[in-house]
Amino acid sequence: MPVIFFILFTANIALANNVFVPNMNARARAMGGTNITTARGVDALFNNASYLSRVEGYSFKILGANVAASSNSQRLLDQQQNGGDPLTAESLQGLYGETYFVESSLQAGMVFPYFGFGVYSSNYTTEIFNNPVFPTFNVDFLSEYGYIIAGAVPIGPQAALGITGRHMKRWSGNEDILVTDLIGTTDKDLIESRFQDKGTGNALDVSFLFSLPQENIDFAVVWKDIGNTAFTADAGDGPERQHDNLSFGVSKIAKHSLFDVTYAFQYDHIRLTGVDISKKLHIGAEVNLGFVDVRAGLSQGYLSYGAGVDLWLITIDAAAYSEEMGSYIGERRSDRYQASISLNLDFDQAFKLRTESGKKRRLLQRR
Repeated sequence: MPVIFFILFTANIALANNVFVPNMNARARAMGGTNITTARGVDALFNNASYLSRVEGYSFKILGANVAASSNSQRLLDQQQNGGDPLTAESLQGLYGETYFVESSLQAGMVFPYFGFGVYSSNYTTEIFNNPVFPTFNVDFLSEYGYIIAGAVPIGPQAALGITGRHMKRWSGNEDILVTDLIGTTDKDLIESRFQDKGTGNALDVSFLFSLPQENIDFAVVWKDIGNTAFTADAGDGPERQHDNLSFGVSKIAKHSLFDVTYAFQYDHIRLTGVDISKKLHIGAEVNLGFVDVRAGLSQGYLSYGAGVDLWLITIDAAAYSEEMGSYIGERRSDRYQASISLNLDFDQAFKLRTESGKKRRLLQRR
């Protein structure tokens, strides 16, 4: 535990205002955005590498796909499919005060005891249309793909240190655009013409895990993008630096005769200033009923919920959650829905394929 407190109290403060965490699956979204102490299998590779010290056997994520959208984003989805219709001055009137969001991501990877590697793609677009007094719309856009390699080193029987390296290509930007510039075109076309900053970056993440096995309790610290990841420009001025994200989490598994319950708490973006602390707190729970999971949580003060089914090779999850786009809870709520599907192969230590009658995938992690 002293390592945790050293990290938390010696970190410098970094300024940023975006607390959205992309590339998160529907299971984590449904559990209130808690992911650093609930990751299992290949998901540990992307969320908390120290959990690779708990992996038994070998796990392959052939493909993990996630899609999400805000409840009002049919317009953006239509544009992605067929380009949509050019906007007129009359049609713009119905956009004021709205927030639109779409996201998609893909992951694939392999994990072994203490080691793993993978690839990913992460994409999202958020649009906020201000009222007619300030006729602009803010666009926050990111499209990224990268490679990841991670390892874990045990520190005694109850603790482990994880180290992750990422190499990525990013196209991104955040800009206020005059609404009048949309007339006669589509926002998709306008974004593609206005956002030209592309670049290449290398990131370093460090994680720490400490367990109380008798109580089934885990404590974790994950520090992503240490030093604020910089990008070399491939086009335009290159993407802005990615601010680091220091997170602390704790989870507990309560075992009952007919089901298990996982409880989780997470405090994200610890180093950010100027952001209400309520936007950084996440609480979640998952009830495991055999091959079906039911989940719920609180993220940024809003209810999240969802469910998942494990069909041996295929896992399907769904979630409903909300993201606060304003500076305080209740100012600008964006309701969103997400679905995830994952195709996995799991092998025991003798490299024998696990069957549906064998251990569940989550049990590949020792506790």
